Amino acid sequence: MTMLATAERLTGSPKPSIGPRCEFCRQPVASEQKFCGACGAVLTVRCERKQTTVLFLDVCGFTAMSERLDPEDVRTIMDRAFDVILDTVHAHGGSVNQFLGDGVMALFTEIEGAEPHAVRGLRAAVAIQNDLAVVRADVQRAHGVDFRVRAALHTGPVTMGVIGRGLRNDYVSRGETTNIAARLVNMARGEQILVSTRTRELTMGAFVFAALDDGSADSDPSPFPAWLVAWEPCDRVDAELGLVTEV
Repeated sequence: MTMLATAERLTGSPKPSIGPRCEFCRQPVASEQKFCGACGAVLTVRCERKQTTVLFLDVCGFTAMSERLDPEDVRTIMDRAFDVILDTVHAHGGSVNQFLGDGVMALFTEIEGAEPHAVRGLRAAVAIQNDLAVVRADVQRAHGVDFRVRAALHTGPVTMGVIGRGLRNDYVSRGETTNIAARLVNMARGEQILVSTRTRELTMGAFVFAALDDGSADSDPSPFPAWLVAWEPCDRVDAELGLVTEV
């Protein structure tokens, strides 16, 4: 092979990388590194796979509400709802991954010393519905509109990573887990909270569930089981009997 051919082979189209590299100096880095050892740049995690509980929240009848109300009123309502959702998700150790116009996707992963992520995610969903009661009452009183948020959760593996480069990038989650959670929220009605069978299995004892009569949306050709969160049990001390009872 001539020197010219060798140079063309080395400087031609990029070849697949055999390992992660710093996006600034292109030096190889280990997957667990946070800073490049060569140039000191902060390394962006391009892709990682995690066991995650995905929570979707969606406003019922958002299009009809938007057509009926002034845009400024809609923005004010959604800002109040998003504030409640953000604060509650963060209080339960989750993170809001995406705002979806009339909804939110939040992720809960394992935290050392904390409750399992499925339990924390479901507690967050219940707390959000409770905390939104004031918003619902204010919207009904001021605008005569029913403001209802539905929720759904599914637990499973999620691939999380960065798409794009430089100033045009985003940290997104992909996979069947997010797809199932999204389908579940479309099945929910009113202020319901639905969970998949997997999430139900992981939260048994912390919550009480009821099976849906029809586990699929009308437009979903592939029905799958879904469970309605009936309530969250809690322990209280019966002062007269001296017993701890579940209510």
